[in-house]
Amino acid sequence: MFYQLLALIRKEFLAIWSDKRSRLVIILPPMLQLVLFAFAVTLEVKNVSIGVLDRSNSYESQELIRALKYSDRFSQVLFLKGNKDLEEKMDSQKILVAVEISQEFSKNLKNGTGATIGLIGDGRRSNSSQIAIGYIQLIVEKTFSQNSQSIVLRNWYNPNLDNFWWILPNLVGSLTMIVALILTSLSVARERELGTFEQISVAPLSPMTLIIGKTIPPMVISIIEAILIYLSAITFFGVPFIGSFWILLVSIFAFVFSIVGFGLFISSISSTQQQGILGAFVLLVPSILMSGFATPVENMPHWLIPYTDFVALKYFLILIKGVYLKDITWDIAILQIVPMIILGVVTLTIATWFFKKKIN
Repeated sequence: MFYQLLALIRKEFLAIWSDKRSRLVIILPPMLQLVLFAFAVTLEVKNVSIGVLDRSNSYESQELIRALKYSDRFSQVLFLKGNKDLEEKMDSQKILVAVEISQEFSKNLKNGTGATIGLIGDGRRSNSSQIAIGYIQLIVEKTFSQNSQSIVLRNWYNPNLDNFWWILPNLVGSLTMIVALILTSLSVARERELGTFEQISVAPLSPMTLIIGKTIPPMVISIIEAILIYLSAITFFGVPFIGSFWILLVSIFAFVFSIVGFGLFISSISSTQQQGILGAFVLLVPSILMSGFATPVENMPHWLIPYTDFVALKYFLILIKGVYLKDITWDIAILQIVPMIILGVVTLTIATWFFKKKIN
């Protein structure tokens, strides 16, 4: 029994490596996506142009304009000639936000009667414009604050709000999920497409042994990929790792275990590898969207939040960011590890049932 299982596992490793599509999935894309997503996925707003309509032409308004020009958030500050010019540049997307300084700005600022500044954002790019407006508000407050020491701002876990510090841990989970899901979704479908499924079904192996043999190789490959991505995040991108490596390792194992169950279920109902890949992406996209990767789960509609409990990636992202940046303890980590183990057991049980049905 044990030697039969080892032979099946060896056969699976060879099948994955000999298959061009599987080999392509596990070598080039994860590292390429790591580099591309690390630089491309960001909620920061940089290198954007803003416009200024200065109706005051005072020393104070020029001081504000200088502060905006020397900010590293904006690549260009355009001077607007009037409302028509503002409308034209906003309509053609030459500016993201327009700053309108009133004629009474300097006078009201000196009298303390409430100097106001109008901020007009491009609603077509609502998220970016709101972030840019927030930057402008901070610059205005800093420029005209009477007591610049009254507020002390600190950010825990990511003091400099470095984009790499939050995106790279997220990518460890997302890219690991892609590798594990696609490898397992191709597993049984590949046997059917090559015509070897019938040979496996008549082999003196129980369905449970076959499922274990199909599960272990993708798990091993996915865990190795996850560790390589983890090392790349620390070595090449400078993301700090202050937590426990053993919590990280157990978390990766639990996460991959939960994913291979979904993958084998998809593979067991797929007749071709193309169907397996399509099925994997049908699961992959909503999982990433509902995991809290880019937007917090708490911001989702109340009716949708309970469904995120069935998304393994949600638990893993909480764990991975906690291990990287917060040094979470085992008693906190176990609350995220157990749901992933449960999801893995349930999905593997369902996949085994479908596998038995196909054999019989």
